[in-house]
Amino acid sequence: MSTLELRIVLMAASLVACAGDDTNVEMPGAGAGAGAGGSTAGSTAVAGAAGAEPLPPAEATWNDPGTMPWVPVPDDRVATECKLDKAMLASHDGMFPSGWAVVRYGKLCHDGSGSDSPTEAYSATKTLGGLVTGIASYETRMLTKAGPRTGQLLDTDLASHWLTSQSYNDEALVAHVLGMVAHNDDLSWGNKTYMYDTIGNVQINSLALMVNAAISQDASRLGANIEAFTKKFLFDALGMTGSTWTGTVYAYTWSTTLHDMARVGTLMVHRGMWSGRRVLDESWIYKMTHPSFEDANTGYGYLTWLNARVGSTGPGGDFSGTAAATCAPAVLWSEYPHPVSNAPDCNYGQESCEQEFDVGPWSAQGAGGQFIVGHPGLDLVIVAKNFASMGGPGGMWNAVRPALVAHDPKFMGDEAAFCDAYGNGRYAPDLQTPIEAPAAMTR
Repeated sequence: MSTLELRIVLMAASLVACAGDDTNVEMPGAGAGAGAGGSTAGSTAVAGAAGAEPLPPAEATWNDPGTMPWVPVPDDRVATECKLDKAMLASHDGMFPSGWAVVRYGKLCHDGSGSDSPTEAYSATKTLGGLVTGIASYETRMLTKAGPRTGQLLDTDLASHWLTSQSYNDEALVAHVLGMVAHNDDLSWGNKTYMYDTIGNVQINSLALMVNAAISQDASRLGANIEAFTKKFLFDALGMTGSTWTGTVYAYTWSTTLHDMARVGTLMVHRGMWSGRRVLDESWIYKMTHPSFEDANTGYGYLTWLNARVGSTGPGGDFSGTAAATCAPAVLWSEYPHPVSNAPDCNYGQESCEQEFDVGPWSAQGAGGQFIVGHPGLDLVIVAKNFASMGGPGGMWNAVRPALVAHDPKFMGDEAAFCDAYGNGRYAPDLQTPIEAPAAMTR
């Protein structure tokens, strides 16, 4: 036992002795920022000690750059720190006319970004909007509902709770808007159709009004409007110095750099944690990156595209390529029924809804090839700009996969065996802790 470990044990024992039998005391957790490829999970910190603030419960911890600029991993350390083949990655640079980047274990393992100046992300903004809505939910969690437009912003709220008027179904929940199904006259199971809200005017731009209403309850802390809120609680918190967003338009208007896109992807792969601090609830990230309403679209979460086998609608629903679909796990809920749709199963027909690891990849997708791709089971984020007509997220995964398999400690270059295991949800080498799906609704 190390000196530090001994001190922690003695401290915990002392606190137990002082607090008495009724105080629930657990071991303090390790600090954030463990080394690449070996991040450690924290534990529940001491709670209930006299005069002390209760500390948050156990969280898995990951690497990230904090608010500092990304620092590329030196070429000669990419294999050991990122478990990637640097030469293989570099050989694909010519495929990406406006650059790309690969982040693994929260480190910039390959940087082909070039000048990396801010440009329009187009519909990748939708995923950004999903995050901002989730952060608003998290930051209003202490507020009490006392009538219309009060309390915590929840996906299970009626949209009408936050709006003075709406053009879609009066019975729509916030979740229906996030899943792009609020336009349906009948929102019951099996009667919804998915309709991609390209410019946001059908439903998703109303989310900005909801966020503005929610944060107005505490404007001094949360900001005067959604733009100020986003800057404080997302851009500044993550060090996204190259990003601006017209928050009233959820469908596009995010101007950003590849490096900032990588921060968004890393936040999502790390389940809402950044530098040891929770930015938004893990359950919100889960809902963003899992099907919202399988009867309408198995390949869409909260404003985010998902890897689906069947039943997907629109671009990106099959992860933009059969090659990706055969070497990447499908996104399925860990249990059914699930909120808020109460889907009885994954709606895959004769195909199985069973999976060993809940780690299906997701993507933010913007017109012209603006992509953020996340592989949670590999602690991997890939970003690219203007990668149109070149395979999309599937083509990006194809470019990275050989470099990853070459240094995979189990498969060591055997891509066929890797694809059989990973693609069928049986391999997740970098899944730190089991992911728990949000509890099914009872309403």
